[in-house]
Amino acid sequence: MLHHSLSRLLTLCIVHGLAVCATSFAEPVLIWSDEFEVDGLPDPEKWGYQDGLGYNRELQFYTRERMENTRVENGVLVIEAHKEDIPVNRFGLTAPYSSGRLFSQGRGEWQYGRFEIRAKLPIGRGTWAALWMFTAKHAYGRWPRSGEIDIMEHVGHEMDAVHGTAHMANASGAGGVGYTATIENVDTTFHDYAVEWSPSEIKWFVDGVEYYTYENPQTGWEDWPFDQPFYLILNLAVGGDWGGSQGIDPDIWPQRMEVDYVRVYDLGDTPSLNNDLDELPDAVDPDDDNDGLSDLEEANLKTNPYLSDTDGDGFTDKEEVDGGSHPKRSLSTLENRNELIFNTDFSTGISPWLMQTSLFSDTGEQIAILQSWRGASDISAYVDTTSGTNITFNHHEGTRSSARTSNLLFQDTELKPRIEGFFLDFSPGDIVHFQGTASSLRSDETVTTEAVIFVYDSNGAPLPASVSVAIDSVSGDFNLSTTLEAGPVSGVLTGFAIRTPKDSTGSITFSNLSATVEKVTTWANWTSTDGSNVDTGDWLGWIYIKEAPWIWSHALSTWIYLPEDHVTASGAWTYVAK
Repeated sequence: MLHHSLSRLLTLCIVHGLAVCATSFAEPVLIWSDEFEVDGLPDPEKWGYQDGLGYNRELQFYTRERMENTRVENGVLVIEAHKEDIPVNRFGLTAPYSSGRLFSQGRGEWQYGRFEIRAKLPIGRGTWAALWMFTAKHAYGRWPRSGEIDIMEHVGHEMDAVHGTAHMANASGAGGVGYTATIENVDTTFHDYAVEWSPSEIKWFVDGVEYYTYENPQTGWEDWPFDQPFYLILNLAVGGDWGGSQGIDPDIWPQRMEVDYVRVYDLGDTPSLNNDLDELPDAVDPDDDNDGLSDLEEANLKTNPYLSDTDGDGFTDKEEVDGGSHPKRSLSTLENRNELIFNTDFSTGISPWLMQTSLFSDTGEQIAILQSWRGASDISAYVDTTSGTNITFNHHEGTRSSARTSNLLFQDTELKPRIEGFFLDFSPGDIVHFQGTASSLRSDETVTTEAVIFVYDSNGAPLPASVSVAIDSVSGDFNLSTTLEAGPVSGVLTGFAIRTPKDSTGSITFSNLSATVEKVTTWANWTSTDGSNVDTGDWLGWIYIKEAPWIWSHALSTWIYLPEDHVTASGAWTYVAK
């Protein structure tokens, strides 16, 4: 039955000799809000930007601090998607749309309460607007294990439908638990979208009317990961598996979602969180894990603001950032900043290894993709680490019916401009190497076992630079290399693939893995393989170019001011410091 949520009914029980219970109504207490009253960019004390390419095969690129996509004007927050070619990385990859995605991580995180957002939604095929909440701690692992709460989702090909959903290990994606409410005029009228989240249940509301409740089944985190803090996300996507399932109308852009306010209320059971057990609760503590990086800095780096050592390699996030290594990649250091894989012997657990299983029909059509970060593939079921330094990757028979299965064990490197100069500083012309020792076992000749370097575009499709080599039954060394070329490169993964028909099996045993990127740059037509030094031969010999236009001459033992464009075939005018 639908009913209005006007207040919270509390039952108070005091037991002292006799059990005395009384019920009372407690008004919600406002503990956080943004009314969007100041024009310009969104308040940086309340909102950060999740920039980069979208997920779920979406077509937009989320921008950072770009007024065209995220701004406050006339008392509302505007998140606006534009149809335009926007650069994604230095390889020439572009996205056909731009948009915005804001989040409150590091600025506002809560466990339980009422979360209310008044919004007006976009119109037309291809729009996908979302007001939602995501786990702050990843206490139970990657999505969907640690949960997601969708306050409201709306796709433009179903204008009168809004969706409220909860995702968890046992129910995620299209199988998440939730309900669809029918609401008219979502694009012309502001409506109030809300959830009330308590230890016992999550309730969804539109305009104060409850339309769905998910109760805590008390069966464990797989069905209820909602006992940890979450933060808010507001975004407008374009296309994707759901938003673009009926196509994208090319003539409706730009489209916008407007937000009148965001309000968070304590309903009586919102705890005062204090992750690092210092004198400051998380709500006012600028550094919740006491690692020297503020929560805002960690939110922008996408490290865990509740863990001082996000990747668990023994160095704090602050130590790794200061040293130039990667705080999200275990065992990375300044010295090995060009390495692409870590934890090759699984000695520090599973991370950062990932699994993907693709299922194919009799006609070769891909019918499903199951990924470890979606809870469908438990890596421990595929990998045997009991033989010391030799790791065995096994084909694992699932219960799903498919004519052919492809299992991929890999580590991924996304080429995103926001981390240029920090760790993954790739350029066209760089060479990726992957090598190690491996052998395979195959039940029959129809099974293929390979080591792979997979270079992919924004849709995950392979590019011509992708290479592979067969792994034989006799143990031996393999060595793969490929050159990254200008074009729509989104990322590179290195690892192993086992492809099997139904009822066949295979495995790969490997050790001594290494994957690196070889920096190949030029200076005045001379090649540098480390990005720092160039051999000019009889002219100046070896020179150091990282501080160009000031270069260091090893032969002269001095700094020389020598802009690259001053160098000609007959020499160059230069300035030598006295």
